[in-house]
Amino acid sequence: MRIVAGTYHVEAESEEVLECSLRGRVKQKVGQQVSVGDLVQVERLDDGGCRIADLLPRHSALSRHGVARRREQVIVANVDQVVAVAAIASPSPDFSMIDRLLALAELNELDGLLVLNKADLAVSADTLDRPTDLPPEFEPYHGAGYDVLITSAKRDWGLEELRERLTDRITVFSGPSGVGKSSLLNSLMPGLDLRVGEVGRRKGRGRHTTVAAALYPFRGGGYVADTPGLQYLALWEVDPRALGHSFPELRGPADECRFADCVHRAEPGCAVREAVDTGVIAPRRYESYRDLLREAEEGR
Repeated sequence: MRIVAGTYHVEAESEEVLECSLRGRVKQKVGQQVSVGDLVQVERLDDGGCRIADLLPRHSALSRHGVARRREQVIVANVDQVVAVAAIASPSPDFSMIDRLLALAELNELDGLLVLNKADLAVSADTLDRPTDLPPEFEPYHGAGYDVLITSAKRDWGLEELRERLTDRITVFSGPSGVGKSSLLNSLMPGLDLRVGEVGRRKGRGRHTTVAAALYPFRGGGYVADTPGLQYLALWEVDPRALGHSFPELRGPADECRFADCVHRAEPGCAVREAVDTGVIAPRRYESYRDLLREAEEGR
């Protein structure tokens, strides 16, 4: 599904793509928002058109705070895997965004995968093989248990491994603008022909080329959702007590904390802070947890 200017492009069971409007009663439901990835009931109209008559229950939804006002903005629904895409260089990695995307996956009980794209920028122009060593700044993700793939859409590095991870899954690609999400999808899905932008020279930031989320059938089975480049990601209505479980490396030490309701900030006998002090937990990852904890408490 994709949504363009109020028109909902819905794939029917027959694989026909229907252009639908939204029935008024669906619009009027409190908190109801039809999003990319939703399963819907469609009804045919006498004039030959179609409209969405109902929204079916979701098994997952990746949400954030809306930019303009306090409301839930569903990025994509009903996925079972989140691919957080970062660039090894140009733009510089946004570690806070990576941490938020992976935490969002954990909170929704979804698989998380980190893809480091633009690996060709980390080697000399005449290098024929992709780098195999993980850059040190990304080691904490491997240590936390995440799979990390090193790719280059430009040189086709790592694409076969990534293709295997996408087959028969419903996957959302997300990350900041300019990290190469659209380039990766164009390489993985010939004929898709998504627009590709360049990174601005002055600020080193990517330029938006994907303007709305869209779900595409993946050759070999499954679907892939492409999302607009995220410049911010404030999580929606998260229980502060659940945040510790969204960082896998905190779980083991958390079991050793003196207090069962420890949130790993200033409590005595906190084994998580001790693990940070001794280098078992990366300080940068712990700071991301603290940032999310503060936002979750302020949002309650």
